This record gives sequence, structure tokens and C-alpha cells, in this order.
Amino acid sequence: MKPNKPSIHTNRPESRPDRQAKSGDPSLLRRLNAAAALRVLRAREEITVPELAALIGVSRPTAQDLTAQLLREGRLVELEPGGGGVGRPARRFRFRAEAGHVIGVDVGAHKVLALATDLLGRTVAAHRVPVTPELPAPERLDAVRAAIRGCLAGPDAGPEGERLRPLATGVGTSGMVDTEGRVVTVSDSLPGWSGVDLTAELADVAPGSVIVGNDIQLATLAEGTAGVAAATDDFLYLYVGNRLGIGLWLRGELHRGHRGAAGEMVAGDGWTVPYQRLLDWFAGHGGEARPTRENAARAVVTAAAAGDGGAAYTLRAFAHALAESLARHVAVLDPRAVVLGGGISRAGALLSEPFAERLAALCPCPPEVRTSTLGEESTAIGAARLALDHIEQTA
Repeated sequence: MKPNKPSIHTNRPESRPDRQAKSGDPSLLRRLNAAAALRVLRAREEITVPELAALIGVSRPTAQDLTAQLLREGRLVELEPGGGGVGRPARRFRFRAEAGHVIGVDVGAHKVLALATDLLGRTVAAHRVPVTPELPAPERLDAVRAAIRGCLAGPDAGPEGERLRPLATGVGTSGMVDTEGRVVTVSDSLPGWSGVDLTAELADVAPGSVIVGNDIQLATLAEGTAGVAAATDDFLYLYVGNRLGIGLWLRGELHRGHRGAAGEMVAGDGWTVPYQRLLDWFAGHGGEARPTRENAARAVVTAAAAGDGGAAYTLRAFAHALAESLARHVAVLDPRAVVLGGGISRAGALLSEPFAERLAALCPCPPEVRTSTLGEESTAIGAARLALDHIEQTA
């Protein structure tokens, strides 16, 4: 099945969906109303029929029909009547998040992480398989399958040991991904990965439809729906790990671009300069170890946090160089915020403060700088959200 372009769950209800179906198709009207109702229900702990009718702009009889339909489908639970008050208490409902699950997978250079979430995106199980950057593509695919199987079979799978009911699987991977789920181009961080058809390769193990996306874009999706920018309509996500990546969140949704390549780095854009500062410092302090972006970044952050003045100066210079490379993107897009994610973002204020300082000096309207709290799970969380969006679009 062809994957859909990710759409974003927001807490903003559809405005009068009963007026959006201009064709007069009753089935289309029902689907629009049901989709609007589910979006509202996900955002609230409980709701009554009159509240639902007001929030999605339909009549009370229509809202009653919707709740009856969703109860039959197992998507709603009716709550016990509340006590107190005069007269018959209103019927109250909640969204049944445990009715199904999705799997989100992050295929990285150093790990494959699979998460299972309920229909509200809450993680209920996880399984991690360590890998190496040099691992050939067939072995990396085996690791992906092992991570998915481990997640589905784990002892903590589902609340109170209940079995998972997976409906779809989202996968995040380095590189550009076409609409069929095939990796079109990828950096040398994953050897032999270009051309891999993840949708086909994982069909035998991944539950439901397999939907594939770029890992940085899915990390951006996670930040926009469950992270520090969840209430922000426009932000720029900067992944700072063993490589750099940019994700764009514009007008309340993920911006992928015409061919899905929005945010891709280009040669000569100055992105190699920041890391060279880390590598130079590590060359003089790393002993016999071969300098790599990963171990240099880890060593500089650790030393700076421990009070090493030279390391702190290097990290500050790294942050300034990052801001200088990003400034042109900020000037063009004028986002409300920049979110720093990836492994090096764990440096916290040691990175974010000099980064924000330099960005403010370069940009006439500097954005707020925030540090991600999702950690290394951001892409897997975004992949699960991609699967949830797919379920909503195909319901």
C-alpha cells in the first residue's frame, strides 16, 4: 500500500465538517464528521454529546449518531455517570486509546529502536538492537526485524501485560525516501542502504501497512506533536549528532517539499566547519583514538560539563559556527523557534546559550531557541506518529 504524506494531529477541531462535503456524498460526510470527532476526543480526557456537537460544529443528533458509531467500532468508552446535580446526568465518553497500537522504528547508524504506542502516542513497549555504522544492508535489515519482533514480544508489551494490537508501522531512516518507501539517496553513514525498499523488506514482520519517512523529518514531526514545540505553528528543527540535519515545521505541519527533500544539506553550505572545531580539540586530547564526529563531540561535551575551559571554549565556537550556518535559513523562514535535537544537544545550556547568542547577533528577528527533551527516541516517536496519521487517513 502506498504511504500517505504525513498529516499532523493538532488539538484544533475541524470547523463545521458537515459543511465541508460539498459533493453531497453521505459517506464522505460521515467520514469527515468522524475524523473531526476523533481529533477532539483525543485531545480531551472526557466529553459529552453536547460538548462534542459544539466543538466540531454539528447538530446534537449528528453528535449522538457519531458517538453511537464510535462505540460500535470500539473507539469510545462510555464512562460511569457522575454524581450530584439535578436531573439525569449527561452521558460521558472517552477515547479508547488502548483499542489499538502502532510501531515506530528508528533505523540508525548505531542503533535500531522500535517503540509501540497506543492510539494517543503513549509508549507502551520498546526494544533496542545495537548496530555499527559499517554493518552491511542485509544485516541491518535483520536488526530492524529483530527490533520489531522484540518490541512485539517483550514482557512489558501492552498495559498490564496485555497483548499489543498493532495496526500499522512507521519507519524512519537516513536519506531521501520516495512515495513507495524506497530509500533513494543516503549518506555514507549506512553502507549499501541506497535503493533499499523498506516497505517490501519489512512486510513479513511489520504489522499492518509500512510507511517510511526521513529520520530528521520524523524527529521534527515528533517535536511538533509531542515535544517542546507542540504548541508552535512554525519552527526549525536542527539535529546535531554525528551528522547535521534540518527539519521544517510550517503552519502547524511538517513541510516535506515537492520531492520530500526539504531540509537536505548541500555541499559548500558551511556545515563541515562546526565539526572541524570538535575534531581539532579531540586530536590533542583523545589519545590514540581515531577522531570521529561522534567521539569528538562526546569528549568535548563531557570535558566542558566537567569544567574544562578549553573544551568549553571549543563547544562555544562550535555553537557559534552552527548558528552562522543556520542564520540564512532562519532569515528566509522567520520561524518562531529553533529546536536543537540529537546527541550533542544533551550539552544543554553549554550549547544552546552561545548558539542563541550568535543567532541573535546575526538575525534581525531572532527566534526562541529550545532544546529537545525527546532524546534519542525522537525519530521512533515521529515514526509512530506517522503510522497514527496513516490510520486516521485510511479509517
